[in-house]
Amino acid sequence: MKFWAPDAGRSVAYRRLIPIYFCGILGPFGGTVMSPMIPELRDSFDTSTATVAWGIGAFFFPFAGLLLVSGTLGERWGRQRTIRVAVTLYAVASLICAISPSLWVFFAGRAAQGSFNAFMTPLLIAALTDAAPKDRVGRTIGTYASFQAIGGVLGMLFGGIAADVGWRWAFVIVAIAALALSVKLPKVPMVSRSKNLGLRSVLNKKMLTLGLVALTQSIGPGGLQLLVALVGRDVIGLSGSATGALLISGSLTAAFVTPQWGTLIDRIGARKATAIALFLSMLAAIVLSQINTTIPLILVWALAGATVQCISTGFQLLAATGSPNNRGGGISLVLSHRFLGHAIGPLLWVPIFERNISMAYIGAAAFGAISIAFVYASQHDSLTQASS
Repeated sequence: MKFWAPDAGRSVAYRRLIPIYFCGILGPFGGTVMSPMIPELRDSFDTSTATVAWGIGAFFFPFAGLLLVSGTLGERWGRQRTIRVAVTLYAVASLICAISPSLWVFFAGRAAQGSFNAFMTPLLIAALTDAAPKDRVGRTIGTYASFQAIGGVLGMLFGGIAADVGWRWAFVIVAIAALALSVKLPKVPMVSRSKNLGLRSVLNKKMLTLGLVALTQSIGPGGLQLLVALVGRDVIGLSGSATGALLISGSLTAAFVTPQWGTLIDRIGARKATAIALFLSMLAAIVLSQINTTIPLILVWALAGATVQCISTGFQLLAATGSPNNRGGGISLVLSHRFLGHAIGPLLWVPIFERNISMAYIGAAAFGAISIAFVYASQHDSLTQASS
C-alpha cells in the first residue's frame, strides 16, 4: 500500500505516522473477531446464539457511550498520552477475553475492549486530519479507513481460524499486537487548542445530524457483514475458517478502494461521496437478500464490503471537519452514534433473520435511505473547510 508524502523533505515525518495507521486495525479487529466464531462461543459457554450476540453489544455499547466524551477528554489530557494508555489497556482487556472462564467474564473483557477503544479511534483520526494538507485530507482519512478495513479482515481471518482451533487465540493475538503498537507510537500532531474544551463545543445541529448519519448507516448498510456471516454459517453451512475467508473478500476490496475513494472525496466533497456510497450499499443489500450459495455470496460481498467502508471514510471526514476547534470531540460524538448503531443492529436484525433472511437485508437497505437524508440535512461538506 502506498503512503502519500508531499515531498522528500516531509516523507520521513509521514513514515513516522505509520504506527498511527496500524493502530486503526485494533478497533475493527475487536469489533469483527466474534462474527465467525459465534457457534463456538455458543458451545463453549453453553448458551444460545441470541445470548452470544450480546458479546457484540458488550463491545459496542460502552464504546458508543464513552465516545460521547472520550474525544473531548483526550484533547484535554493530550492525544499522545491518551492514545498510548488506551492502547496498552486495550491489550489487557483482550487478555481478559482470552482467559475468561465464564460468559460474564468474557462480556466484561469485551466491554473493556470497547471502552478503551473509545479513547483511541477519534484521537487517531483527529491527529491524521491535522497532519494532512487541506487538499489531501480525504486521501489521508481514506488510507486510515483502508487500515480499518484490514483490521476487519484480520479480525474475521483470525476469528475464523480460531473458531476451528481454539477461539481464545484470536484475543491473545490482538493483545500482543496492541502491546507492540503502544511502544512504537510516535508523537501525534495536535494544533493549539483551549484546555477548557467541553461538550458544548460539539453539541450543535450540524454535529448531531452527522451523528444520525453514523447511527442509521451502521444499523443499516454498515451492519451487512453480520448478516453475510450468518448466511455463511447457518444457511450455506460453511466452517468458521471458510466464513472468515468469505468476509475477508469485502474487507480486502475495501482496503484497496478507500484511498482512491478518499481522493474522490477531495474532488467532489464528502457529502456527495457519502451519499453515493450509501446508495451503492443499498443496492448491494437487495442483491445479497437473494443469494444463498457460496460463490455468488463471495463475489457480491467483495463489492458490498468496499461500499460499506467508503461510507465510513466519508462520514468520518465530515465529522473531522465539522468541529475544527475540537476535532477529537467532534469525531468522538459522531462515532458514538456509529457504534451505538453497531450495537443495536445485531439485536434488531438477528431475530428478523431467523424468521426471514430477505427481510433482514431489505430492512438494512431501508436504513441507508434514511442515512442519505441526514447527510444532506447536516448542510455540511468537507469542501467548505478546504476552501476557507
